[in-house]
Amino acid sequence: MNDVAHETITGPRKLVKMANQIGDFFKSYPEETAIEGIRDHIAKFWNKKMQHELFGFMDSEKETGLSALVEKAVTKLR
Repeated sequence: MNDVAHETITGPRKLVKMANQIGDFFKSYPEETAIEGIRDHIAKFWNKKMQHELFGFMDSEKETGLSALVEKAVTKLR
C-alpha cells in the first residue's frame, strides 16, 4: 500500500477527524462528563497503534485540528 492510500485510511488527519466526531457526540454533555466519555471511547475502541499515532501527531504539530474537548480527553488518556 502506498503512503497516500495509507494516509486516507489511518493517517493522523483521519484520526483527528474520527476523534472530533466522538467529541461532537459528547459536546452537549457537561465538560467533565464529555472529557471522560471521549477518553473512555478512545481507550476502549481504538487500538494502541491508533492511540500512539494520535499522541505522536499531537507532539509534532502545533495546530492539530482537535477540538478543545478532545485535546483534553486525549491528554488525560496519556
